[in-house]
Amino acid sequence: MQAPLTPSHGISLETWLTIFAILFSPLVALLVQKRLDDRRAREDRKVQIFHALMTNRASRLNPAFVQALNGIEVEFYHEKSVIDAWRALNEHLYSQAAPEDTSMTHWTNRQTDLLNDLLARMGKTLGYDFGAATLKRSTYYPVGWGTVENEQHELRRAAV
Repeated sequence: MQAPLTPSHGISLETWLTIFAILFSPLVALLVQKRLDDRRAREDRKVQIFHALMTNRASRLNPAFVQALNGIEVEFYHEKSVIDAWRALNEHLYSQAAPEDTSMTHWTNRQTDLLNDLLARMGKTLGYDFGAATLKRSTYYPVGWGTVENEQHELRRAAV
């Protein structure tokens, strides 16, 4: 009867390493692929948030815009500059503007500046090079949309 094969019974280290590689390389490949897929999914979520904010930045009451703002803190958690800009914008959004026209205009202009800073920082972390000045000039919002929004707001107010 033969004794079981062990490293001391004629199987070389190279053979053992080959057997180990054959058995465990599929597992390692799956783990690496899962990690890559998770990283890609995280980046995709960041890009989706950035895209929603960019495409709706002129229409800030749009639900997609609001949802994207609310997703920043989670998806950009490790991006300190983005989180700092988001917190500054968030604090401003919760501040109250005085009812006078000049104060409201100032509040809205400050909101735009903070949003553009946030978008510039987010873009930089995602590989886009948008300056705050470019972001401010490159927004299109038809006057008619503003008129419709104002009329709908007045109708709702009158109904209440």
